[in-house]
Amino acid sequence: MERVPRDGIYVGLAVWVIFITGLTFAVSAVVSMRVLAGSLVVFGLLRAFLPSGEVPVIRSKAFDVSTYLILALALAYFSNWADVALRV
Repeated sequence: MERVPRDGIYVGLAVWVIFITGLTFAVSAVVSMRVLAGSLVVFGLLRAFLPSGEVPVIRSKAFDVSTYLILALALAYFSNWADVALRV
């Protein structure tokens, strides 16, 4: 039976999203997108290797991991264009 993660996991995720948002303004959008992509890779690996209930579960383990990794690759690829409007 899958159990629900502790509330601290959700608080940590919210703090991490706030950190990524602040990183966008403090450093650059390119850096924040790459950090977010790295975070998705780490989260996907945690979902792959930790038992269900330690991290939030959305669908099956294979679906969750593949979605995180595909989104991470897309973010890493598109991060090259994150500051295009600033370069014009």
